[in-house]
Amino acid sequence: MICLWTDYPIVELGDEPGKRAPVRRIDALHEYDGDRYVKLTVGGVTKEIKSGYIYTKPGRLGEVPSVSRLTLATLTPKGGE
Repeated sequence: MICLWTDYPIVELGDEPGKRAPVRRIDALHEYDGDRYVKLTVGGVTKEIKSGYIYTKPGRLGEVPSVSRLTLATLTPKGGE
């Protein structure tokens, strides 16, 4: 099983938009639109975020690799199919 991470701000978990959020492990991936957005669960909150904020190891945007579109496509159904 692959572990994925994000540092995307999640207001429902107490983060402030536009401010640095903690790096969190992603609980589950649900849907990928095949382009930019992924529906996922983090800390018990289900949210849609930009795919560029999903990483292969703990870290921040620009410091660690983002998950490739191909990997996201294999891990989640496109458009919830």
